[in-house]
Amino acid sequence: MTHTTTRRRLAVEPLEARDCPALTILFDYRFDAGGFFNDPARRAVLRQAADDLGARLDAPLAPLVPGGANSFTATFFNPADGRQAAVPNLALPANTVVVYAGGRPVGGAEAGFGGFGGYQAGGSREWLDALASRGPGFTLWGGSLTLDTGTNWYAGGSAAGLRPGQVDLYSVAVHELGHVLGLGTAPGWKAYSANGSFAGPAAAAVYGRPVPLGPDGAHWDDRVNASLDPHLPTGVRVAFTALDYAALRDIGWRVSGVPGVPDGYGPGPSPPPVVPVPLGSPLLGSAPRAGTRLAVLTGPRDGSAQVFTAGGGKLAAAGDRFVPFPGYTGVVRSVVADFDGDGTADFAFTTGAGPAARVRVVSGASGGDLAGPTTVLDGFTGGAYLAAGDVDRDGKAELAVSADAGGGNRVSIFKLAPAGLVLAADVMAFGDPVFRGGSRVAMADVNRDGAADLVVGAGTGGGPRVAVYTGAGLAAGRADRLVPDFFALDSRLRSGVFVTAADFDADGYADLAYSTGTSGGPRVRVVGGKQLVQNPGADVAALPAMADFFALDPNDRNGIRILARDLDADGRAELLVAGGGKQNGITRVIPAAQFGAPATPLQSPFADPVTLDGIYVG
Repeated sequence: MTHTTTRRRLAVEPLEARDCPALTILFDYRFDAGGFFNDPARRAVLRQAADDLGARLDAPLAPLVPGGANSFTATFFNPADGRQAAVPNLALPANTVVVYAGGRPVGGAEAGFGGFGGYQAGGSREWLDALASRGPGFTLWGGSLTLDTGTNWYAGGSAAGLRPGQVDLYSVAVHELGHVLGLGTAPGWKAYSANGSFAGPAAAAVYGRPVPLGPDGAHWDDRVNASLDPHLPTGVRVAFTALDYAALRDIGWRVSGVPGVPDGYGPGPSPPPVVPVPLGSPLLGSAPRAGTRLAVLTGPRDGSAQVFTAGGGKLAAAGDRFVPFPGYTGVVRSVVADFDGDGTADFAFTTGAGPAARVRVVSGASGGDLAGPTTVLDGFTGGAYLAAGDVDRDGKAELAVSADAGGGNRVSIFKLAPAGLVLAADVMAFGDPVFRGGSRVAMADVNRDGAADLVVGAGTGGGPRVAVYTGAGLAAGRADRLVPDFFALDSRLRSGVFVTAADFDADGYADLAYSTGTSGGPRVRVVGGKQLVQNPGADVAALPAMADFFALDPNDRNGIRILARDLDADGRAELLVAGGGKQNGITRVIPAAQFGAPATPLQSPFADPVTLDGIYVG
């Protein structure tokens, strides 16, 4: 909320994209350390706001009853201090969500924050699927709401006693509860938001055209004059309008009894299908090596992606270029894997810096979404990186997501469930919660136990530090290191490091390759996976390398991105390298036999060699 003499700005505090609406909104005040809601009048107004909203929303929600091996920990922003808090084994009856409410001195001109929560869970596949699909549309367990203790509040049941200069608590409460229910934050909201407007069909019908958004993309433009406007005038009450309810319908809620808004569920936003490779193409592969011959390259200035194959040391386009996030023209990163276990390659995409980090997973078999655009990393806006591998040996790849520069070292690992992505594990890479340079990730079976291991490289601003975590440990909820952390290159470098892993020598062990990050020469170093396993505890940087060479022009100081994959299906991985320079997007496919002296040609894979941020390979 922005502080002016007559208006207070209303803000959104998203945590992590999880699904769930409700008929009954419960409030829990255990985190109200300052006693803001000890005032019965304030509690009564909050209850009134929740009841007014709940009376018009009737999506049936399954109960949440953890027990035995089925665990569930709700995570959210603590109203007392703004830090992440957790409530283990939260249980909820059917058709109910809970909101943790409290107050604290927010400062500035913000009157309040609201957002839906995330969760961590473990247990049976049925339990995890139930958590991910508690009800139709946008379904979650609840979230948190924080109000500023320094605001001049009016806590009356009607607007009759509201005076000039006072901020109406009811108006702020319904606005922030709207954010808890997904307005401005849910995947469905993101799916309909593009080019500065919200094009949900119900909202557009009420407004007469797509609804203009404010600069943050999470509120209406101030001129819309509805509850979701970012600023609240003092001395007036602003209740939920038909437009606000229509937006709830668009993101998947079931709305009833609102004049001008059709009763029932929203249409369930669905981005256009993506068909990266012609459906039925043999390039999509067959289990257990689905998609090994494919690589996705991104970097064009229109936010598009292109699938390539490789033969004879050259890339060849497979299928048409496409835009994974319609309306978004920023950096896109990708990974190829079989996420649903059907033996066909699927494609995952994520966004670069700018919007809240989103992930979309597309089926190679149908071109439709396995997981529609989903907010990850608590809505971090600095961009994300992806990797994929089968951690739990069930024939379905998990998806690892890490933050780019500005984010911490947390790596989130997701499983694909019928309702979308479900958080399966979280790793604080390097055990360092302070570093904010982000990280880059890769997944492959380094120790030859049948489970994909996680390789993490430090991001921009950090030394070229690398950590390797066992897939078996991750599947059991642990962060077990396969080898001690090590500096892949000169420890004085501060450009971070890109990592990849695959079997270059056909011995069954995935080998590690790493390269200079956002600056520095195009150096690549490769260390054998078998050598790592046979030398536990050794300093990896001191072990003899399979290769250590410059993959592109040694005078280039833009860094390189790398991908290890068996692109020609001969049982040995090739190395695909891509330049990090914005003005000269080039690539090279290097077979292991040419490590040290690559002779394959340089290519400019897109018609325009000028890119957003170099080329990314996945």
